[in-house]
Amino acid sequence: MEGLGVVLSPLIAFIVTALFGRVIGDRASGVLTTIAGGVSFLFSAYMVVVSLEGAVHLSLYNFLPLRDYNLSFGLFFDPLSSITSAVVTFVATLIFL
Repeated sequence: MEGLGVVLSPLIAFIVTALFGRVIGDRASGVLTTIAGGVSFLFSAYMVVVSLEGAVHLSLYNFLPLRDYNLSFGLFFDPLSSITSAVVTFVATLIFL
């Protein structure tokens, strides 16, 4: 479930900032989104370490279960995608700063 943290931490920060941004102010919104970006980077870095041992597949939802085939929605972290995720979240966090 660590792979889900890569996606959910910025999403939760976006929702909180979109709904309560005027209430909490610009500075708190900036701090919240920067922290969420950093947390997402930490999850991505952890997924790099885990995926170097073998690809990680996280199935979130079985979209179309059939007899011989199962179409599901999920996340797949192999070494290339996890390194790409770590680089993108690191650069995004630096942009937030």
